[in-house]
Amino acid sequence: MGQNRRYPGAGMDRVIEQIVTRPRPVWLSEEEVDFEHDPAVVPETPAPAIAFVRFHEAVVHPDVDVIAWNEHAVRIRFTSRDGQTHEGWVWKDAVRSRPRRSIPPRR
Repeated sequence: MGQNRRYPGAGMDRVIEQIVTRPRPVWLSEEEVDFEHDPAVVPETPAPAIAFVRFHEAVVHPDVDVIAWNEHAVRIRFTSRDGQTHEGWVWKDAVRSRPRRSIPPRR
């Protein structure tokens, strides 16, 4: 049950529709990041942070890894709740240091 024998491609159309309509972050363009005048710095290890990430539907504040930056923008990577990994550029002011979680003292 559930198979469309008359139109075998119909199931694939639904998969494509889900992929195309899945929410995706709105990243900065290459023109906005301006690599020509402000090249990116890439650290040896990513730095933890929190970022404001804009989707068309909403703005979220995930824990992210900072993987590059220049004077105006930061390249971040994060994994959403559905398991998708997202990577792109946001404005520098949209990124904050992740607060360190304090470890309770031993007794």
